[in-house]
Amino acid sequence: MQHRWTANLASPSIAIAIGFSVLCAAAESASAAAVLEHARGDACKLLTAAQVSAVLGVQVDEGTYIDATHPEFCIWRERGKPPMMAQNVELHFMTALQFEAPKTGPFAKGSLSGLGDEAYWSYTTGVGFSLSIKKGSTYIRVQSRPIPKSMARGPDAAALKAQGDEKAKTVEKAIGAEVLKSL
Repeated sequence: MQHRWTANLASPSIAIAIGFSVLCAAAESASAAAVLEHARGDACKLLTAAQVSAVLGVQVDEGTYIDATHPEFCIWRERGKPPMMAQNVELHFMTALQFEAPKTGPFAKGSLSGLGDEAYWSYTTGVGFSLSIKKGSTYIRVQSRPIPKSMARGPDAAALKAQGDEKAKTVEKAIGAEVLKSL
């Protein structure tokens, strides 16, 4: 015995409705993929080791890609130190969505005027401050780790962390200004 709904699936209007639903789902997937498109650009070409060294106050190696398949992410590390102990500056290109997301909510730490078309600070526990900058349709994020002892523990840990945070923000602002000269 054939059920009535099985027979109705063969009707042209049901087939068209199902086909339309599949096309809408495919279009939504394409829209979602466009939103998830990654940022483009070669971050290592925006700064020289000399520029980063001058701002950070230590000699750094030339910028290297954090991942060779993603040139939009670059890091300059203090020369002669192991990666976990080296002072460093990271720079990466972002999409508009990546720029907008941390502007509000628990990570937001305020805007910064006078740098690009728009700039703001965000803070992530365990990572620290970062500076996001928009100029035209280009979006970048700068992070620095200028004072390794800011990771110290003990009675003066809070003061050292505050000092490290302020130094990081000073470095990030100066690096952002240097990058804007190249855009």
